[in-house]
Amino acid sequence: MSSGAGNGNPGITRRSALLGLAAGSAMLSASEIARAEDGWDKIVAEAKKEGHVVLYSAFVGLAAHANLKKDFESNYGITVEILEARASEIRERIRIEQVAGRFTADVSENGRTTTTLQIEQDHVFDPFGPLPSLGHLKPEFRADDTRLPAFAIAYGILANTRLVKPEDEPKSWQDLTDPRWKGKILSDDLRALGGGGVLFYVLEEHLGQQFHEKLAKQDLKFSREIPANERRVARGEYPLYIPVSLTSISELKGLPVKFLVPKEGLPYVGYDLALLKHAPHPNAARLLMEYCIGQRMQQMYADLGLLPTIAGIVSKLDPEIAKLEQSKLLGTTDAAKMDKTLALAKQIYP
Repeated sequence: MSSGAGNGNPGITRRSALLGLAAGSAMLSASEIARAEDGWDKIVAEAKKEGHVVLYSAFVGLAAHANLKKDFESNYGITVEILEARASEIRERIRIEQVAGRFTADVSENGRTTTTLQIEQDHVFDPFGPLPSLGHLKPEFRADDTRLPAFAIAYGILANTRLVKPEDEPKSWQDLTDPRWKGKILSDDLRALGGGGVLFYVLEEHLGQQFHEKLAKQDLKFSREIPANERRVARGEYPLYIPVSLTSISELKGLPVKFLVPKEGLPYVGYDLALLKHAPHPNAARLLMEYCIGQRMQQMYADLGLLPTIAGIVSKLDPEIAKLEQSKLLGTTDAAKMDKTLALAKQIYP
Protein backbone atom coordinates (compact mmCIF):
# COMPACT_ATOMS: atom_id res chain seq x y z
CA MET A 1 0.00 0.00 0.00
CA SER A 2 1.21 3.48 -0.79
CA SER A 3 1.67 5.63 2.27
CA GLY A 4 0.75 8.79 0.38
CA ALA A 5 -3.03 8.68 0.77
CA GLY A 6 -2.85 7.27 4.25
CA ASN A 7 -6.40 5.93 4.12
CA GLY A 8 -6.34 2.47 2.58
CA ASN A 9 -8.26 3.57 -0.55
CA PRO A 10 -6.89 1.52 -3.46
CA GLY A 11 -9.64 2.80 -5.76
CA ILE A 12 -8.70 6.44 -5.34
CA THR A 13 -5.56 7.69 -7.02
CA ARG A 14 -2.91 9.45 -5.00
CA ARG A 15 -3.38 12.66 -6.96
CA SER A 16 -7.17 12.80 -6.62
CA ALA A 17 -6.92 12.01 -2.90
CA LEU A 18 -4.52 14.88 -2.34
CA LEU A 19 -7.04 17.28 -3.83
CA GLY A 20 -8.87 16.86 -0.53
CA LEU A 21 -6.03 18.79 1.08
CA ALA A 22 -7.58 21.90 -0.39
CA ALA A 23 -11.22 20.98 0.24
CA GLY A 24 -13.43 24.01 -0.14
CA SER A 25 -10.82 26.01 -2.04
CA ALA A 26 -9.97 26.49 -5.71
CA MET A 27 -8.43 23.73 -7.84
CA LEU A 28 -4.79 23.12 -7.06
CA SER A 29 -2.13 23.71 -9.66
CA ALA A 30 0.29 20.91 -10.55
CA SER A 31 3.02 22.45 -8.38
CA GLU A 32 0.62 22.85 -5.46
CA ILE A 33 -0.43 19.21 -5.76
CA ALA A 34 3.21 18.19 -5.67
CA ARG A 35 3.84 20.28 -2.55
CA ALA A 36 0.72 18.86 -0.85
CA GLU A 37 1.77 15.34 -1.74
CA ASP A 38 5.26 15.92 -0.39
CA GLY A 39 3.81 17.44 2.80
CA TRP A 40 1.66 14.40 3.47
CA ASP A 41 4.61 12.07 2.85
CA LYS A 42 6.49 13.91 5.59
CA ILE A 43 3.56 13.54 8.00
CA VAL A 44 3.40 9.78 7.34
CA ALA A 45 7.17 9.47 7.82
CA GLU A 46 7.07 11.40 11.09
CA ALA A 47 4.06 9.37 12.26
CA LYS A 48 6.03 6.17 11.78
CA LYS A 49 8.90 7.62 13.81
CA GLU A 50 6.47 8.44 16.64
CA GLY A 51 5.34 4.81 16.48
CA HIS A 52 2.36 5.15 18.83
CA VAL A 53 -1.01 6.89 19.02
CA VAL A 54 -3.64 7.08 21.79
CA LEU A 55 -7.38 7.39 21.09
CA TYR A 56 -9.92 8.25 23.81
CA SER A 57 -13.39 7.13 22.69
CA ALA A 58 -16.82 7.73 24.17
CA PHE A 59 -18.23 4.86 22.11
CA VAL A 60 -17.93 1.92 24.47
CA GLY A 61 -17.82 -1.49 22.80
CA LEU A 62 -17.47 -0.28 19.21
CA ALA A 63 -16.42 -3.37 17.24
CA ALA A 64 -14.67 -1.20 14.64
CA HIS A 65 -12.04 -0.26 17.22
CA ALA A 66 -10.49 -3.74 17.10
CA ASN A 67 -10.37 -3.56 13.30
CA LEU A 68 -8.90 -0.05 13.39
CA LYS A 69 -6.16 -1.11 15.78
CA LYS A 70 -5.27 -4.23 13.79
CA ASP A 71 -5.33 -2.63 10.33
CA PHE A 72 -3.58 0.60 11.28
CA GLU A 73 -0.79 -1.23 13.08
CA SER A 74 -0.42 -3.66 10.15
CA ASN A 75 -0.26 -0.89 7.54
CA TYR A 76 1.98 1.59 9.33
CA GLY A 77 3.73 -0.25 12.15
CA ILE A 78 2.25 2.29 14.58
CA THR A 79 0.70 0.86 17.74
CA VAL A 80 -2.79 2.07 18.65
CA GLU A 81 -3.98 2.38 22.25
CA ILE A 82 -7.72 2.88 22.69
CA LEU A 83 -9.44 3.90 25.92
CA GLU A 84 -13.25 3.60 25.97
CA ALA A 85 -15.47 5.29 28.57
CA ARG A 86 -18.72 7.25 28.85
CA ALA A 87 -18.75 10.66 27.21
CA SER A 88 -18.74 12.54 30.51
CA GLU A 89 -15.79 10.47 31.76
CA ILE A 90 -13.78 11.02 28.58
CA ARG A 91 -14.43 14.76 28.73
CA GLU A 92 -13.36 15.00 32.37
CA ARG A 93 -10.25 12.87 31.84
CA ILE A 94 -9.14 15.07 28.95
CA ARG A 95 -9.83 18.24 30.94
CA ILE A 96 -7.79 17.02 33.92
CA GLU A 97 -4.86 15.93 31.74
CA GLN A 98 -4.79 19.27 29.96
CA VAL A 99 -4.95 21.29 33.20
CA ALA A 100 -2.29 19.14 34.87
CA GLY A 101 0.00 19.16 31.86
CA ARG A 102 0.08 15.36 31.77
CA PHE A 103 -0.59 14.85 28.09
CA THR A 104 -1.51 11.25 27.23
CA ALA A 105 -4.27 11.27 24.62
CA ASP A 106 -3.72 12.24 20.98
CA VAL A 107 -7.21 11.94 19.51
CA SER A 108 -10.71 12.28 20.98
CA GLU A 109 -13.72 10.39 19.55
CA ASN A 110 -16.97 11.73 20.91
CA GLY A 111 -20.51 12.69 20.00
CA ARG A 112 -20.74 16.08 18.28
CA THR A 113 -22.62 17.69 21.17
CA THR A 114 -19.91 16.80 23.67
CA THR A 115 -17.11 17.66 21.25
CA THR A 116 -18.65 21.08 20.62
CA LEU A 117 -18.89 21.74 24.36
CA GLN A 118 -15.24 20.78 24.75
CA ILE A 119 -14.32 23.22 22.01
CA GLU A 120 -16.38 26.07 23.42
CA GLN A 121 -15.84 25.52 27.14
CA ASP A 122 -12.71 23.43 27.70
CA HIS A 123 -10.50 24.64 24.80
CA VAL A 124 -8.63 21.32 24.63
CA PHE A 125 -8.33 20.81 20.86
CA ASP A 126 -6.01 22.05 18.12
CA PRO A 127 -6.84 22.36 14.40
CA PHE A 128 -5.92 19.09 12.70
CA GLY A 129 -4.90 20.66 9.41
CA PRO A 130 -5.39 19.34 5.85
CA LEU A 131 -6.11 15.65 5.28
CA PRO A 132 -6.21 13.86 1.91
CA SER A 133 -9.78 12.57 2.25
CA LEU A 134 -11.50 15.73 3.50
CA GLY A 135 -12.96 16.39 0.06
CA HIS A 136 -14.85 13.09 0.15
CA LEU A 137 -17.09 13.97 3.11
CA LYS A 138 -20.84 14.17 2.48
CA PRO A 139 -22.43 17.65 2.66
CA GLU A 140 -24.27 16.80 5.89
CA PHE A 141 -21.01 15.73 7.52
CA ARG A 142 -18.69 18.60 6.73
CA ALA A 143 -15.63 19.08 8.93
CA ASP A 144 -14.46 22.33 10.42
CA ASP A 145 -10.87 22.99 11.44
CA THR A 146 -11.30 21.09 14.74
CA ARG A 147 -14.07 18.49 14.29
CA LEU A 148 -13.70 15.63 11.82
CA PRO A 149 -16.91 13.60 11.32
CA ALA A 150 -16.05 9.87 11.44
CA PHE A 151 -19.49 8.21 11.54
CA ALA A 152 -23.04 8.73 12.80
CA ILE A 153 -25.67 6.75 14.68
CA ALA A 154 -29.21 6.77 13.26
CA TYR A 155 -32.26 6.05 15.42
CA GLY A 156 -35.64 4.53 14.56
CA ILE A 157 -38.42 2.50 16.18
CA LEU A 158 -38.09 -1.16 17.18
CA ALA A 159 -41.28 -3.20 16.82
CA ASN A 160 -42.06 -6.76 17.87
CA THR A 161 -43.40 -8.38 14.69
CA ARG A 162 -45.61 -10.80 16.63
CA LEU A 163 -47.33 -8.02 18.53
CA VAL A 164 -47.42 -5.33 15.83
CA LYS A 165 -49.10 -6.23 12.56
CA PRO A 166 -47.71 -4.60 9.38
CA GLU A 167 -50.84 -2.50 8.97
CA ASP A 168 -50.50 -1.25 12.57
CA GLU A 169 -46.82 -0.31 12.42
CA PRO A 170 -46.19 3.36 13.25
CA LYS A 171 -45.64 5.04 9.88
CA SER A 172 -44.92 8.42 11.46
CA TRP A 173 -43.41 9.53 14.75
CA GLN A 174 -46.84 11.10 15.35
CA ASP A 175 -48.37 7.61 15.36
CA LEU A 176 -46.70 6.92 18.71
CA THR A 177 -49.37 9.13 20.29
CA ASP A 178 -52.14 6.79 19.11
CA PRO A 179 -54.12 5.58 22.17
CA ARG A 180 -53.50 1.95 21.12
CA TRP A 181 -49.87 2.32 22.30
CA LYS A 182 -50.63 3.73 25.75
CA GLY A 183 -48.56 1.87 28.32
CA LYS A 184 -46.93 -0.21 25.55
CA ILE A 185 -43.85 1.83 24.66
CA LEU A 186 -40.47 1.11 26.24
CA SER A 187 -38.09 4.05 25.88
CA ASP A 188 -34.57 5.19 26.56
CA ASP A 189 -34.70 8.14 28.96
CA LEU A 190 -35.72 11.18 26.90
CA ARG A 191 -34.49 13.47 29.69
CA ALA A 192 -30.82 12.46 29.51
CA LEU A 193 -27.91 12.64 27.09
CA GLY A 194 -27.80 9.63 24.81
CA GLY A 195 -30.20 8.20 22.26
CA GLY A 196 -33.22 9.31 24.29
CA GLY A 197 -31.98 12.89 24.50
CA VAL A 198 -31.26 12.93 20.76
CA LEU A 199 -34.78 11.67 20.05
CA PHE A 200 -36.40 14.26 22.31
CA TYR A 201 -34.37 17.11 20.80
CA VAL A 202 -34.97 16.25 17.14
CA LEU A 203 -38.68 15.50 17.54
CA GLU A 204 -39.24 18.65 19.58
CA GLU A 205 -37.40 20.63 16.90
CA HIS A 206 -39.47 19.18 14.04
CA LEU A 207 -42.82 18.23 15.59
CA GLY A 208 -43.03 20.75 18.42
CA GLN A 209 -43.60 20.67 22.14
CA GLN A 210 -47.22 19.59 21.69
CA PHE A 211 -46.07 16.28 20.23
CA HIS A 212 -44.11 15.48 23.38
CA GLU A 213 -46.97 16.60 25.62
CA LYS A 214 -49.17 14.06 23.84
CA LEU A 215 -46.47 11.37 23.97
CA ALA A 216 -46.02 11.95 27.72
CA LYS A 217 -49.64 10.87 28.20
CA GLN A 218 -48.75 7.45 26.74
CA ASP A 219 -47.13 6.35 30.02
CA LEU A 220 -43.73 5.59 28.54
CA LYS A 221 -41.58 3.16 30.49
CA PHE A 222 -38.09 4.67 30.75
CA SER A 223 -35.04 2.44 31.03
CA ARG A 224 -31.39 3.17 30.24
CA GLU A 225 -30.44 -0.51 29.90
CA ILE A 226 -30.31 -0.34 26.11
CA PRO A 227 -29.33 -3.93 25.13
CA ALA A 228 -31.75 -5.28 27.74
CA ASN A 229 -34.51 -3.01 26.41
CA GLU A 230 -34.10 -4.39 22.90
CA ARG A 231 -34.29 -7.96 24.21
CA ARG A 232 -37.39 -7.16 26.24
CA VAL A 233 -39.15 -6.09 23.06
CA ALA A 234 -37.90 -9.20 21.28
CA ARG A 235 -39.37 -11.32 24.12
CA GLY A 236 -42.70 -9.56 23.79
CA GLU A 237 -42.71 -7.59 27.05
CA TYR A 238 -43.41 -4.46 25.02
CA PRO A 239 -44.48 -4.09 21.38
CA LEU A 240 -42.38 -0.94 20.76
CA TYR A 241 -39.04 0.52 21.85
CA ILE A 242 -37.71 4.02 21.11
CA PRO A 243 -35.21 4.93 19.91
CA VAL A 244 -33.34 1.92 18.58
CA SER A 245 -29.94 2.37 16.96
CA LEU A 246 -29.41 0.97 13.49
CA THR A 247 -26.24 -0.65 14.86
CA SER A 248 -28.41 -3.02 16.93
CA ILE A 249 -30.18 -4.62 13.99
CA SER A 250 -27.44 -7.09 13.07
CA GLU A 251 -27.30 -8.24 16.71
CA LEU A 252 -31.06 -8.82 16.71
CA LYS A 253 -31.06 -10.89 13.51
CA GLY A 254 -33.39 -13.88 13.73
CA LEU A 255 -35.50 -12.39 16.52
CA PRO A 256 -39.11 -11.25 15.97
CA VAL A 257 -38.28 -7.55 15.68
CA LYS A 258 -38.22 -4.95 12.93
CA PHE A 259 -36.50 -1.56 12.53
CA LEU A 260 -39.11 1.01 11.49
CA VAL A 261 -38.28 4.21 9.59
CA PRO A 262 -41.00 6.86 10.15
CA LYS A 263 -41.87 8.95 7.12
CA GLU A 264 -40.31 12.08 8.64
CA GLY A 265 -36.92 10.36 8.76
CA LEU A 266 -34.38 9.25 11.36
CA PRO A 267 -32.81 11.37 14.09
CA TYR A 268 -29.05 10.92 14.19
CA VAL A 269 -25.97 11.95 16.11
CA GLY A 270 -22.53 12.30 14.59
CA TYR A 271 -19.27 11.21 16.19
CA ASP A 272 -16.28 13.47 15.67
CA LEU A 273 -12.56 12.96 15.89
CA ALA A 274 -10.50 15.83 17.28
CA LEU A 275 -6.78 16.43 17.80
CA LEU A 276 -5.81 17.12 21.42
CA LYS A 277 -3.65 20.09 22.31
CA HIS A 278 -0.08 19.05 23.11
CA ALA A 279 -0.72 15.60 21.62
CA PRO A 280 2.38 13.46 22.27
CA HIS A 281 2.09 11.93 18.80
CA PRO A 282 0.60 14.66 16.58
CA ASN A 283 1.59 13.18 13.22
CA ALA A 284 0.37 9.69 14.11
CA ALA A 285 -2.83 11.35 15.35
CA ARG A 286 -3.42 13.04 12.00
CA LEU A 287 -2.65 9.82 10.14
CA LEU A 288 -5.15 7.94 12.32
CA MET A 289 -7.81 10.58 11.69
CA GLU A 290 -7.21 10.32 7.94
CA TYR A 291 -7.44 6.54 8.13
CA CYS A 292 -10.82 6.76 9.85
CA ILE A 293 -12.34 8.69 6.93
CA GLY A 294 -10.71 6.48 4.31
CA GLN A 295 -12.75 3.93 2.40
CA ARG A 296 -11.56 0.88 4.36
CA MET A 297 -12.63 2.14 7.80
CA GLN A 298 -15.75 3.80 6.42
CA GLN A 299 -16.77 0.44 4.96
CA MET A 300 -16.24 -1.19 8.35
CA TYR A 301 -18.46 1.42 9.98
CA ALA A 302 -21.19 0.83 7.39
CA ASP A 303 -21.02 -2.95 7.86
CA LEU A 304 -21.72 -2.38 11.57
CA GLY A 305 -24.82 -0.28 10.83
CA LEU A 306 -23.15 3.07 11.44
CA LEU A 307 -23.67 5.85 8.92
CA PRO A 308 -20.43 6.53 7.00
CA THR A 309 -19.47 10.16 6.49
CA ILE A 310 -17.99 9.80 3.00
CA ALA A 311 -20.08 9.23 -0.11
CA GLY A 312 -20.68 5.91 -1.85
CA ILE A 313 -20.39 3.60 1.19
CA VAL A 314 -23.12 1.19 2.37
CA SER A 315 -23.03 -2.15 4.15
CA LYS A 316 -21.66 -4.99 2.04
CA LEU A 317 -22.60 -7.59 4.62
CA ASP A 318 -26.34 -7.04 4.97
CA PRO A 319 -28.67 -5.78 2.19
CA GLU A 320 -31.30 -4.84 4.78
CA ILE A 321 -28.87 -2.61 6.68
CA ALA A 322 -27.54 -1.17 3.40
CA LYS A 323 -31.08 -0.09 2.50
CA LEU A 324 -31.71 1.39 5.94
CA GLU A 325 -28.43 3.33 5.79
CA GLN A 326 -29.85 5.24 2.85
CA SER A 327 -32.99 6.29 4.74
CA LYS A 328 -33.96 9.93 5.03
CA LEU A 329 -32.33 11.72 7.96
CA LEU A 330 -34.58 13.95 10.05
CA GLY A 331 -32.06 15.98 12.01
CA THR A 332 -29.52 16.06 14.81
CA THR A 333 -28.78 18.02 17.98
CA ASP A 334 -27.28 21.46 18.56
CA ALA A 335 -24.95 21.64 21.55
CA ALA A 336 -25.85 25.27 22.22
CA LYS A 337 -29.50 24.33 22.81
CA MET A 338 -29.09 20.93 24.43
CA ASP A 339 -29.18 21.96 28.11
CA LYS A 340 -32.32 24.05 27.60
CA THR A 341 -33.97 21.26 25.61
CA LEU A 342 -33.25 18.60 28.23
CA ALA A 343 -34.63 20.91 30.91
CA LEU A 344 -37.85 21.06 28.88
CA ALA A 345 -37.86 17.25 28.62
CA LYS A 346 -37.74 16.99 32.42
CA GLN A 347 -40.77 19.29 32.65
CA ILE A 348 -42.79 17.30 30.13
CA TYR A 349 -41.70 13.86 31.39
CA PRO A 350 -41.53 14.33 35.20
